[in-house]
Amino acid sequence: MTDRGAPGSGTRSPSASPPLAGRRAAVVGVESAAGAAISRALGSAGADVALCALRPDEGVLVARRVQRELTGAGRRAATYVMDVTLGRNVQVTTRQIAKELGGLDLVVSAPQFPRGGSLARLAEVELAQLWALNFTAHLFLVRSAAPELVRAGGGSLLLLTHEAGSWGVPAAPAFAAAQAATRSLVASLAEDLAEEGVALAAISLASPPGAADAPGGEEEAAHAAARAVELASLGGAASGRIVRADAAPVRVDAPGERSP
Repeated sequence: MTDRGAPGSGTRSPSASPPLAGRRAAVVGVESAAGAAISRALGSAGADVALCALRPDEGVLVARRVQRELTGAGRRAATYVMDVTLGRNVQVTTRQIAKELGGLDLVVSAPQFPRGGSLARLAEVELAQLWALNFTAHLFLVRSAAPELVRAGGGSLLLLTHEAGSWGVPAAPAFAAAQAATRSLVASLAEDLAEEGVALAAISLASPPGAADAPGGEEEAAHAAARAVELASLGGAASGRIVRADAAPVRVDAPGERSP
């Protein structure tokens, strides 16, 4: 591992060119378009990345492709499978990643599930899966990753959400409610986690969720990746922020400052 600034501080040595040099990161949901783009961006910014697929088949194929790209560029990268519907599995896998990387400084929760439809058309199993992948997965990961970040001296937790949580979607009310719950999670926990040196923030998409191999959505995924690097670079100053993926670049302040 290369030397790094204090996790969560948003500062780095003047001699370090990549903004996240030496950071140890995990991205959960790498098979989504945004998850894959964020993984690549973190690697390009100097981080070593644990790539967590949600599915042991096509998800792993995407993760391994991204892994080859990152290792070819000189980064450490490894593929994992994480069942985000089971809290115990999230906890055990997160602990394993932290041990194998020597700690965790940054965790991105990017599992995504299509919007679904009206409540009347959703079967109970579909409704449960939609809620689990769009909200409960974030909850489990925050609960499991926060102690690892604290153990490493602080760090950043970034959740991927959607603008539907702000304006609602009559045609997909369960999806919109899950996104609103994710936003509420950030607002509810950010202050307490900040006291422990963990910055909790979110990146909000506006387009329908897409898979890494699906056409379209690449532009917004690239925006989300840029915001992830910027928020991770902000460290503690990012705590509590919910930033649109297509927003203007997040200002990275000098130590002790905070953007308005």
